[in-house]
Amino acid sequence: IGGDAFYGCSSLTSVTIPNSVTSIGGAAFRGCSSLVSIVVESGNSNYDSRGGCNAIIQTASNTLIQGCAATNIPNSVTSIGGRAFHGCSSLTSVTIPNSVTSIGSDAFYNCSSLTSVTIPNSVTSIENNTFHGCSSLNSVTIPNSVTSIGQGAFYECSSLTIVICKA
Repeated sequence: IGGDAFYGCSSLTSVTIPNSVTSIGGAAFRGCSSLVSIVVESGNSNYDSRGGCNAIIQTASNTLIQGCAATNIPNSVTSIGGRAFHGCSSLTSVTIPNSVTSIGSDAFYNCSSLTSVTIPNSVTSIENNTFHGCSSLNSVTIPNSVTSIGQGAFYECSSLTIVICKA
């Protein structure tokens, strides 16, 4: 599946990745704002949807590469890939587990219904444009483990009124 293959397919609600798929390009489902069900068939050696998490996870790296509004990020995921939730306008909340150490650029770009996020102590950096355009985001908690925040990470977060930096 090529990068941006289904870009902007706003009516797409469900995706099933067969076990024959060996490669998924970057942001293949970017901007699929109605996506609520993601399943990777068992037996796929490159990708999985462990525990019915409603996401595509690159098995070897434990990187969540595609999520949706119904995604439950498993504790075994160590990275949220760039553009993983890009344009997921129906995402209202997300729980990032302590197993996650990095959040890629544009990961939550234009998630306009996302209201709050708590970044776990395991994360050390917030990449460029990670929360860009999250216009409903009003609260963010950043732990002291975060040593860098990329350019535009909170750009156009017009409702952001509370930023808590935890020691």
